[in-house]
Amino acid sequence: MSCKKSGMYQNQRRTVLPKKLSACFLLLIVLIMLAAAPLYAQHIARRLGHPSTRFADPVHTPEDLRDRLSSEELKSDVAVIVNLCDGWQGDIEDFFRAVATAPITSLQIPIGARLPAMSARKDGEVILHRDVLWMGNEPIDAYEFSFYSKGRRYRCVTPKLCCNFWVEDIGTDPRTPVLTIECNVPDTILINRPVKVCLTVKNAGDAPDELVTVKLPVPTGAIFTKSTGETNAAASRVVWRISNLAPGSSKQLCADFSAQQTGSLTFESSAHGVVAQPVETQCTTRVSGIPAVLFEVIDLDDPIEVGQQNTYELRVTNQGSTALTNVKIICPLEPSQQYVSCTGATTAQAQENIITTVPLAMLSAKDTAKWYIVVNSIASGDVRFTAELSSDQFQRPIKETEATHQY
Repeated sequence: MSCKKSGMYQNQRRTVLPKKLSACFLLLIVLIMLAAAPLYAQHIARRLGHPSTRFADPVHTPEDLRDRLSSEELKSDVAVIVNLCDGWQGDIEDFFRAVATAPITSLQIPIGARLPAMSARKDGEVILHRDVLWMGNEPIDAYEFSFYSKGRRYRCVTPKLCCNFWVEDIGTDPRTPVLTIECNVPDTILINRPVKVCLTVKNAGDAPDELVTVKLPVPTGAIFTKSTGETNAAASRVVWRISNLAPGSSKQLCADFSAQQTGSLTFESSAHGVVAQPVETQCTTRVSGIPAVLFEVIDLDDPIEVGQQNTYELRVTNQGSTALTNVKIICPLEPSQQYVSCTGATTAQAQENIITTVPLAMLSAKDTAKWYIVVNSIASGDVRFTAELSSDQFQRPIKETEATHQY
């Protein structure tokens, strides 16, 4: 009896244990399926464009799309949708730059296409349907554009009829745009004259950059006059924006300035893209002033008696905008006069009745230098005291004569 009971219990164990295991396996499979399943159900779309569910009014041209997605009225809603899109890791400002500048092309979405998402509205609020199956009666006419943000490439697709756009992650692109920038300016220019600065920006990489920004600050000592770029008065700089700089292509950008002071004038510029790394360059020109001089010779006594000393004041005024260098005066005396002394800016020496001043190293713009030359009146006559001025800035000497009557 006991053996039979024992056998019965054993049979029960053999039959009950597999049932428990089957239940466990079934539960495990259900849990796995639930974990793998999306948190949202597929949305089947059959009609587009209803005023109560469409994201915005229909668009008919690429310009319509740019205006719609960048309008102040919709901008915050657009940002909400972009941030809801699966895979979005970019900067929203890159998206809005692409809206303004990226090439927009047309496409058709066929019936039965499975779309990653589609924006819409519910009770006036923006929503995003994920995993959308288009089962309408006709293909969807749409616009698309692509752009980079934070090292990834994205595509924005917008059905024309309803503006129910979405953004999808295309992935990383192994190609890279690489920028170079060169600056060109004349070696020398004259003060207060226009100077043209030209920048050449090139994409030396193997991928396009959808927006390259070039900046040229206005250096101290210069005034901006005109350019094809934007001017930022507060930041004192010129800004250019180049859309979709293709590989191997370049763009020349020029701006005009006026130099306001002599010396070196350095222009520092920079460029950066949405993907391309920033680059910088600089170029320097030398601003030269315009030489101009006023040379005056005055006899302090006229007429003068023979045997008396007479003093001639020689005055050199730099009327130009550049310094005069190696300023020297030569005075060949007539036989009726004899050199006595020289004082003033520099000393002088006389040889064979020719007076030569020691050169003045530099006479700054608007400054005046004076010499006082004393001579003896040794014979009567109508004398011409002649002085010749020379400096590095003038190819020919500047002559001045003062008449003195000796009696």
